[in-house]
Amino acid sequence: MCRLSKKELNRTDMMKRFFYLILNLIIIFAMSCEGSELFVNCSDCTANEPYEATLKCKIDLDTHNGILVQVWEGKLEDSIFVDSKRVFGDFVFKKTVPLNRYYTVTATYVIDNKTYIAVGSASPKVKHSESKCDESCYYVYGNEVDLRLKYTK
Repeated sequence: MCRLSKKELNRTDMMKRFFYLILNLIIIFAMSCEGSELFVNCSDCTANEPYEATLKCKIDLDTHNGILVQVWEGKLEDSIFVDSKRVFGDFVFKKTVPLNRYYTVTATYVIDNKTYIAVGSASPKVKHSESKCDESCYYVYGNEVDLRLKYTK
């Protein structure tokens, strides 16, 4: 049986704490990258600051009834209705909305006489980049919503 001395136990405990600290810092850094200049798509940049953004909602394959997509400003329970549209054959629903507001989007699917509602949210914002593209520009981030069904039962 292998026994560790107190000094070795303290060193092992310190290594574990150091490992968890580094792991937490990596996670915090990765989570803070939304809208950071690490992921600037220069083709989406504009010279003038935008005041509107396009919500891009990914949806599943079309059913013969279409998919009802509804956009709400704020949380769903706030009941501030913005727009709705029945979508046929598209994989992305787009809606132009003002920036710096919170939006909730729902997609209602009817499959085999069962109704499934996918709910997602987004808060489109704009950021200025001076160094990542050839010229300084503005880009929109936080405007994508995934409304695809994960599974149906």
